[in-house]
Amino acid sequence: RGAEKLLDSITVKYRIGELDEGPNVVTYSSVMTAYAKQGDVVGAQKVFDRMQLDYDSGNKAAKPDIQSYSILVDCWAKSNHKDSSRGAQKLLDTMIDKHKSRDLDGSPDAVTYNSVMSAYA
Repeated sequence: RGAEKLLDSITVKYRIGELDEGPNVVTYSSVMTAYAKQGDVVGAQKVFDRMQLDYDSGNKAAKPDIQSYSILVDCWAKSNHKDSSRGAQKLLDTMIDKHKSRDLDGSPDAVTYNSVMSAYA
């Protein structure tokens, strides 16, 4: 939760003009990684969704990238969540679709596919 508080602080300070830049994909991915290290897939997913919303609202620096998707896929795959395999597979499918439509630079790699396969194990 500490990483998300820092993210909240960056967001507020940017909105009131105390920072020149708001959160970007690296900022969001770092917070997602903190949640992933704790095994908190719900928290990581929440941050990913927040990043997507921020991007959709006009912050082009918050565009989810291949690394942010891969962090979340791995988090889903390693979680004990009852829908872990479905969550990982859904994200992989989204990555493939976004890559095909040129909305995502890069495509899932062997590590991402292995993460999804491990979710089914």
